[in-house]
Amino acid sequence: MIWPVTIAFALLGLALAHIPGALLGLLIGSIVDRNLAIKSWAELRARLPRSSKPVLGAQQVLFMLLGHLAKSTGRVTAEHIQAARAEMQRLQLSTAAQKDAIAAFSQGKECHLTDLRQGLRAHYSGAQAEPLLLAGWRMACAQGMATVKQRRILQQCAQWLGCSSQVLAQIEAQSTQSRQRMHSSNKELEAALQLLGVTPTASLAQMKKAYRRQVSLHHPDKLLGAGATPAQVQAATEKTRALHHAYALVRKHVKA
Repeated sequence: MIWPVTIAFALLGLALAHIPGALLGLLIGSIVDRNLAIKSWAELRARLPRSSKPVLGAQQVLFMLLGHLAKSTGRVTAEHIQAARAEMQRLQLSTAAQKDAIAAFSQGKECHLTDLRQGLRAHYSGAQAEPLLLAGWRMACAQGMATVKQRRILQQCAQWLGCSSQVLAQIEAQSTQSRQRMHSSNKELEAALQLLGVTPTASLAQMKKAYRRQVSLHHPDKLLGAGATPAQVQAATEKTRALHHAYALVRKHVKA
């Protein structure tokens, strides 16, 4: 019959005090075994106290990972914070949920990646892995290109979640395309504001006023009555069309 506690105490005694320690360990272990009636290693493991470490929530895991990715560059920048807030908006989090997300983001800056493994597997295995990794890539690219360390972090997460390197490459490409579209949209909005002659901080009412003023100045009907040449009228028509497009664009991006 196996007496696991006796064997464990004997080995411990041998390591600490050689033969005398082993003999003492045998004696103490046999007493414990008789009192507890532990007859196998499995029974011993079952009786040992286990740590009850709670599994992190899905949202907590996501924002802790984002915080970990941000801090991996050395310091968290305004671009990282903006990227985290964009994720909150994308998820349409309530005010209370946003506070929890901010706390998780801060917690993630100080945690080890292995601290997230259990929560990642619990909430983001299977179909949920790709949205998580995509959010990770967006954070990694908040300042431009992902660093080598950030790539390794996401590769490790993908491995834990059972995502192949091919799937991870597709996620990276999708993130890159999304970032390029956003950059193009921002450039177009910047050009529209410049054409209207207003700043990004202007209200929609101020932009509407500027738009009407510019259209009034460049409307081709005014030039026709002033004896303008066909070329001047054509240029005014194109200018007016550009003003219409610019105002329609800023209305989609600017709140009243």
